[in-house]
Amino acid sequence: MNAALQRLRAEIGFDRAAFAARIEELAGLHLPPDSSGADQRARAAVALHHAYGAIESIMVRAARFLEGDVPEGPDWQQGLLQSMGLAIDGVRPAIFSADTIAVLRHLLGFRHFFRHAYAVDLDAARLDILGREMVENAPRILTELDSLDAFLSQVSAGR
Repeated sequence: MNAALQRLRAEIGFDRAAFAARIEELAGLHLPPDSSGADQRARAAVALHHAYGAIESIMVRAARFLEGDVPEGPDWQQGLLQSMGLAIDGVRPAIFSADTIAVLRHLLGFRHFFRHAYAVDLDAARLDILGREMVENAPRILTELDSLDAFLSQVSAGR
């Protein structure tokens, strides 16, 4: 189990780094409010999409390893996100705070829109708001991921 746990920590670390890179990318973007910034809007949308993908990967990995499965059904992603805010006695602490869950719920909603909005122009104001929200909340999210790693390290050490 220790090798599998160490692999989990490494995979989560990789996803954490991917999330942090996408946030750094978002922080460096300037989204003009007019239509002249289509390339910047596209970059912001892809960065937001990938940021959530990295977080979702962490949640799926943690749920599978620590709990044995992930929620099922048409709303499994909402269920997974919600469950990450719950401490499960004898299994794991809450991975994300209620504030983080709320922010990630916005990002999940955007990702769903982005994946299904083939013929819709990206709204620069909405992207800017969501991008700023993610940049502002990223330090807390990264700290919470560090707490998850500390927990997994303690489990690995048998404490």
